[in-house]
Amino acid sequence: MIEPIKMAPCPFCEGPPCITAKDEAGTEIAEGHTFDPADEFPMVSAHVWCHDCGAQGPDIETLTLGTFEHLYDLQVVDVMRIAVESWNNRHAKARAYYDAGDQKGLNLWPRREA
Repeated sequence: MIEPIKMAPCPFCEGPPCITAKDEAGTEIAEGHTFDPADEFPMVSAHVWCHDCGAQGPDIETLTLGTFEHLYDLQVVDVMRIAVESWNNRHAKARAYYDAGDQKGLNLWPRREA
């Protein structure tokens, strides 16, 4: 059994998160879906989205995970887990850049004259 991860609320509206996984044809598939062992590299994508406002987390794809992260032989549940982890961590990734820009007044609109 896989250890559950609590999904964070939407960073914009505090709405409830939902997760969707799709095959290469765009058909939704369940987390328990398994692939035919003859399928050398199955294509799956997953993302978390807010049920209230529709904000969407990053789209996680097996092709990208294989190419850039060297993660292979993933099942749907693995891709969904990575999507949840990305959703939960996305607000913290760029916080240092936001804070640095804030010190320079770059987060204001309209920006003051340079």
